[in-house]
Amino acid sequence: MKKIFLLLSIFIFLTAFQTMGKEVFICTTTSSKTYHVKKDCKGLIKCKSIIKKITQKKAENVGRVKCKLEK
Repeated sequence: MKKIFLLLSIFIFLTAFQTMGKEVFICTTTSSKTYHVKKDCKGLIKCKSIIKKITQKKAENVGRVKCKLEK
């Protein structure tokens, strides 16, 4: 019983501190097709709508690609 509790505790500890993924910034307009690593990217400054922070994986899942201005 102690071994199960110890293993369960270790599992919970390790999964609790995992990062959700790298966060990126997107412009929420319908015509926007890129995501940006830096909030001060020149491509993102042009955004006339709301700038939202999401994970890179989510951005790629909805068809966004990395901004070409960022290296």
